[in-house]
Amino acid sequence: MRRISLAVLTMAALVLAVASPATAATRNASIRIDHRTSEIYLYDGSPDGTGPAFPATIARGEVRNCPAGVYFLSASLTQDGLPTYWATGGLGAGEIVCDGGTASISMGFYRGGPVLHPGRATVRFELHDAYVGTTLTETTRSVRIPR
Repeated sequence: MRRISLAVLTMAALVLAVASPATAATRNASIRIDHRTSEIYLYDGSPDGTGPAFPATIARGEVRNCPAGVYFLSASLTQDGLPTYWATGGLGAGEIVCDGGTASISMGFYRGGPVLHPGRATVRFELHDAYVGTTLTETTRSVRIPR
């Protein structure tokens, strides 16, 4: 009985020893946000395209070491201490599919009043697991909206 217990304990130690370096070698996911957004464009969010158009911009970035799976992008842009709205109307907005490597991410933003303008803004991107909601990675960066 003692030999069997020792054999089981030895096998468990070997499995843990082999698994530990592999786990340590896995790199954490990270987001890099571009230092400037797109130029300002006009965005009409009405369903039929007849509504008012507001100045909008697109923030872009990439996720590195993104584990394979489906994620939801939580994105925000703040300028002059005021929040903005997503400039998107499609189903699946903010849905990111990773294949285990690098994935591009982006989100458009607009604000009706006071409107977005060239200058400094702050962008925050967070990725959340689509099924359990845990945060994979997040980052915030000061960006420039060009003229």
